Order: sequence, then C-alpha cells, then structure tokens
Amino acid sequence: MPPATPLILAHRGDSAHAPENTLDAFRLALASGAAGVEFDIHQARDGAFIVHHDPDTPAGAIAALDLAELRGRPAKHGGTIPSLQDALALLATGRPAFTVFVEVKGMRSWPDLRRELAPWRDRLDLEVQSFKHDLLAAAALDPDGWPLGVIAREPGPDPAALLARFGARTLSLRKEAVTAGVAAAVHAAGARLAVWTLNDAEAARAAVHAGADLLIGDDPRSLLATIIHGNGS
Repeated sequence: MPPATPLILAHRGDSAHAPENTLDAFRLALASGAAGVEFDIHQARDGAFIVHHDPDTPAGAIAALDLAELRGRPAKHGGTIPSLQDALALLATGRPAFTVFVEVKGMRSWPDLRRELAPWRDRLDLEVQSFKHDLLAAAALDPDGWPLGVIAREPGPDPAALLARFGARTLSLRKEAVTAGVAAAVHAAGARLAVWTLNDAEAARAAVHAGADLLIGDDPRSLLATIIHGNGS
C-alpha cells in the first residue's frame, strides 16, 4: 500500500532555485525539508563518477576526461560539476536515511560504481536507477543486493514483470504515464511508484490520487506545500 503521504524528492536537487546537479542545488534540497534527491551520474575516463545530466560538458565528453579535468569545472547547465563523492558526502549531513536516487546515465563498470557507493550505504537510503536495462542488469548481479529502480517513460503491458526482471523496488515513471491501474500493479508486486517531473500542483495531486509513493519535482518546497500542507497553487 502507498504511504498516507508520499515522499518528496528534489529533481537534480532543488533545481528551481540553483543550477541542476550541483552542490548548491543539493544544499537547498536538504534545507527544503524534502525526503531526498534524485541526480544523474556519468563515469569519467579514469573510472571516477561525476554528477552531470548530459554526457558532455563545456570541457568535452565526460568519458574522454579524468575526474581532475571535470570536478569543479563549469557544468553544461550552469554552476560547477561535483564528483559523486562530493554529492554523497554533502547529502549524508542531512537527516538519517535521506533518500538518494542515483540515476546512472553512463557507466562502464558496476564494480567501480559499487566502490564509490559502498561507504555511504549505511548513511543514506541509496537506490541505483536507470533507463538503461543493461546497466541495471549488471547491478542486479551483485550478491549484496543493491536497491534498484527502473526508470521508464511507459510502464509497458506488465509493470510487475519489468520490476521482477531486475529485482527492483521502484518503478519511476513520467507523470503522463501514471494511472491508478499502474500504481495498483506496482503495489501488488511489492514495489513502489515514483513520478517525475512534477512542477505544478494539479499534476502533483493527480499523481497522489493515482497512488504514487514518491513525487519528484524541481521545487521541493512547492511540492511540500501542495501535498503536505495543501496550500499549493
């Protein structure tokens, strides 16, 4: 069953008030009262991971550059690029079990990512997510059973089977694809439904009415005002 009040997650941090996927956006998300954040990562040439949405930066392609050539440099959509370690260290200063959806955009090695995430597993509620099924399949083979989430634009004919394929605990869907029937199927599979990207009150309320468990939006304060306090416009 979905929670009485869905959890609010900040999309790429509080990206309504700071450049997305930056430490500034994550600081604002922590201060907003959100239950967690979602952000994107790519693997650099030397094996380290950085937080950035697109595969390229003003300095060039992430996969062709080392961490030292990326960390602290200008990001494509404003602000500066943090390493994955920078982001997790900051987010771990928040409340216990702060939820972090790590969306894997580019990865060559699951063991490399696992090594970066492992020190934070007891301090954060980490979930590895992706649109890319090959990346999820690699993570699903880990004997330590990392929490996984499937991101999709459409749930397909059998959401439960999609989740079972990777042993995933979350299906993350775009708001236009969410229905009460999809939510019921996800819950019947023992999983939870996340919805993105919710930037207006009407869409947020519709997601809640359908049965969403987690709401992901650019402005977590606004989402909290709408869902928790019932006074969003």
